[in-house]
Amino acid sequence: METGLRPYFRRKHLLTPTELSFYEVLRRVVYDYVVFAKVRLADLIDANERHQSWQANFNRIRSKHIDFVICDDDSRPLLAVELDGKSHERPDRVARDNDVDRLFDAVSFPLVRVPAETEYDFDRLRALLVPALKTSWGSRRATGVKSKQLLEN
Repeated sequence: METGLRPYFRRKHLLTPTELSFYEVLRRVVYDYVVFAKVRLADLIDANERHQSWQANFNRIRSKHIDFVICDDDSRPLLAVELDGKSHERPDRVARDNDVDRLFDAVSFPLVRVPAETEYDFDRLRALLVPALKTSWGSRRATGVKSKQLLEN
């Protein structure tokens, strides 16, 4: 019997209200860069096809995404930003976040984690992100920045 229930539907918004609030401030903070949202991890980090575990390595990154990626005008990724809400406290999300942190560290790609809030302070966010951007292609060791302490100060 046909129920009329469609297997798919079109989403009304790409970003959640929390993500949109952050995105609006982020775009103002890094106005001279391009910001992309919900970027697939496999578009930032590539699995080496010559490695014996290529398929397993690719499978590890293919279905994950990063909340925001800041790029230069040539679309060169400079900095990844993860917005960490309450769901990131669940054990499965903690394990996923640790895995992502290790992957970014392994390829020396800067990743900044920002706690989800109802409002974001422009100056504090700029103070957190601009130094990470300035070092992203220089030392490329701004990875794994845990920003909760920085934003609370």
